[in-house]
Amino acid sequence: MISGIRAIIVFAFLGGLFLTGLLGTSTSMTFVWPGYLMIGIAGILSIGALFQHVSFSLPKWTTVSLFLLVFFLLSRAAESPVAYFARGDAMMIIACFIAYAAVISLCSSARWRKGVALTFAGLVLVNLCFAPLQMAVDPAIWLLPGYGRTMTGAMGGLFNQPDHFAIFLAALVPLWLSMGIQGRESRVFRFFWMGLAALSVLFLAISGSVAGWITLGAGVICLSALTAHLVWPRLKIPVRRMVVSALSVFMTALLLGGGAALGTLGHGFFSGGESGLLSIWKVGLKQAAESPMIGTGSRTSRIYGRLFRTEDLGVGATESEFVHNEFIQMLGDYGAIGLILVTCLLGIHLATGFRFLNSFRWIKPARGNLIPKSNPLALASGATSTLVALSAAATFDFIFHLPVIAILATVLLAILAVPDPMAQVEKNKETDPVIPGGTLLFGVRAVSFGGGLVLAVLGAVFVQSEYHYEMARKGFESGGKTFQQYRHLQHARNLDPKNPYVHTLSAHAQVRSIDLEMPTAERRQALEKADLYFSRAEQLYPQDIFAAIGHVAVLDELGKQQRARDRLRNSRQWAPLYGNLMLAEAEHYLRNGQVALAKETYAESLQASAFRDEAAAREGLRTISEWKLIAQQNGIPMEALDALTPGDGIRRVLPDARVEERAVAGQVEVPELP
Repeated sequence: MISGIRAIIVFAFLGGLFLTGLLGTSTSMTFVWPGYLMIGIAGILSIGALFQHVSFSLPKWTTVSLFLLVFFLLSRAAESPVAYFARGDAMMIIACFIAYAAVISLCSSARWRKGVALTFAGLVLVNLCFAPLQMAVDPAIWLLPGYGRTMTGAMGGLFNQPDHFAIFLAALVPLWLSMGIQGRESRVFRFFWMGLAALSVLFLAISGSVAGWITLGAGVICLSALTAHLVWPRLKIPVRRMVVSALSVFMTALLLGGGAALGTLGHGFFSGGESGLLSIWKVGLKQAAESPMIGTGSRTSRIYGRLFRTEDLGVGATESEFVHNEFIQMLGDYGAIGLILVTCLLGIHLATGFRFLNSFRWIKPARGNLIPKSNPLALASGATSTLVALSAAATFDFIFHLPVIAILATVLLAILAVPDPMAQVEKNKETDPVIPGGTLLFGVRAVSFGGGLVLAVLGAVFVQSEYHYEMARKGFESGGKTFQQYRHLQHARNLDPKNPYVHTLSAHAQVRSIDLEMPTAERRQALEKADLYFSRAEQLYPQDIFAAIGHVAVLDELGKQQRARDRLRNSRQWAPLYGNLMLAEAEHYLRNGQVALAKETYAESLQASAFRDEAAAREGLRTISEWKLIAQQNGIPMEALDALTPGDGIRRVLPDARVEERAVAGQVEVPELP
């Protein structure tokens, strides 16, 4: 009989799991904090079950591998140079640990483990409800009013990225199949699981996602192999031959049918441009070479992706914040030690699960069945197959940086760590430990409580700070500048002073407050406040090149040209191929009368292989042509401009000078493109 306290804790955990699954479908931490807050509360409540009796103990090596990995990842997150993003990884790791502990110690019965499976089934159904709305009504439809999907080329459910939606559906299909085929379920539930698998495959086919099909193929092949391993000893020779023949036909059809998909994926691997995964992987390997053993720190691929970006990636490719390969990502962020630890964790858990599955190979099933019907067996084979499917998807995407998929993988690992707790009752009857479940389980429970405290406290703070930041951001994006928006920013800064984006938005808000009628003293005060906020953002995230562009303009207005030059120089070092930085530098030169340098830098930005803005560059060159014409007509030698300081006055004469033939201004001196 499950006690009341355990039921309350489990319901709190499942509620947090569901909420995180609804909101944690992207790498942004903006919306996921309410889910983390609920998971943290469940972790705190778990103190009520700390000394509750259990009839099993944890396997030593699965638990040791878990503690080693979590300790290493959190230690590297604490030292990351991009603390704002690293804390997102750290909170996700803590949430995953609490989920692992909850599944092992609280959801140890078949009833509650089925509840965990139903929670993920509910998430799949919600995604499947949004998908047809996106196809028929609006592809941007999302869960929260006022927010929409930006990648609207295909349906994505609650996921912004259509491939992530397809991978989530495809990876869970083996779990639904195993529950329907191998589970000891009623007819209604068997139809439910099989119907959910069929619906997932149907929407996967509609989506046309290559990544989804590869994920599905890996999972189904693994499930088929595990099932064949269980069935094989009970098959007669003629039946075995038929099975081998059927498998041969199936594999041939899979290879022929999947040829186009593999060809498409291969084109993505080896081609340049936005889909050139090999180009992104090369960047990740360069990052890994910076610190081969311990890595460069959590989420540092965000900054090294700019530093090591190659020209063959193409102008149309956006910033690659991730390596699009979780194994290379782990190698770059956490080094060889991190990659070895996560590989050992996965390998040990899969081996534990396979040993459990193998124990059913010689159990005689009920009459009419080829294999025994067992919910623990179904969960173990489904968990193994889903983890294999997710591992396949992780070779070409960053799926484990999505909270919902990271927690899904953690839950499956916990199931494999203790596939059937009741099977160990007899084994542990002889011993009656003072600590229920032994030292390892007690340690997992205790750390889960501590992690719950951290997650709940920070979650309560960040839920408020992110709300205020979003209210301010949406207000300013709509063109407003009300007192309430400034109050939102103030609350966000007070609640989360280490969020660089809050300070950057505060700086932009100060710049927006300036108008033509503002007195000089007030204008300077607003610029100095903007400089202060930009400087604070720079301290928190010095590699934010986009904030640097606005900061340089403010510094120029304040007459701090050397500080502006240093800011530009540092930013150009982190993003040497970015055209927007080249434009900012050219405008800096132009504002300070260094016309020759401005012309040279504008021309350089026309050749930029990232964030190239040809229209802005040509407009800058057109301005220089106008200046040249004005200087000639007013007897000002053009060469003199570069030799003078901004305060010498000649540059200020040019805008007021008389121009006889404005048509010449359209003749822009632009070097011919290759």
